[in-house]
Amino acid sequence: MFCFHSRHMPRIIEWYLLIRPEKISWLRFIFEGYDGLAVLSTLSPSQGLVRVQTLDCHFLETMHLLEAMAKDLTPFYVDNSHDMPALLIP
Repeated sequence: MFCFHSRHMPRIIEWYLLIRPEKISWLRFIFEGYDGLAVLSTLSPSQGLVRVQTLDCHFLETMHLLEAMAKDLTPFYVDNSHDMPALLIP
C-alpha cells in the first residue's frame, strides 16, 4: 500500500502494544494480509510486547483494524465485581 492521495512525503508512525503472547503470530499474519498496511515487530515474546509501524496515511485504517481485534488481543480482562482491569499474563 502506498499513500497515493497524500501531498507530502509519508511519515512512519510507530507505537507499542501489549498483547496476548499467543496472538503475536496471528496479528503478524493479519497485517501481512493487508499488504503494506503495517509492520509488526516482536520485542518480548514472553510478555507480548510488540511494536507496530505504519505510514501516517494508513494510521486510521490500522487503528480501526486493531480496534476490531482488541477483544482477542488484549492481555487484560475486566473483573465485573470490581470493574478493575486485571492482567491475564503472569
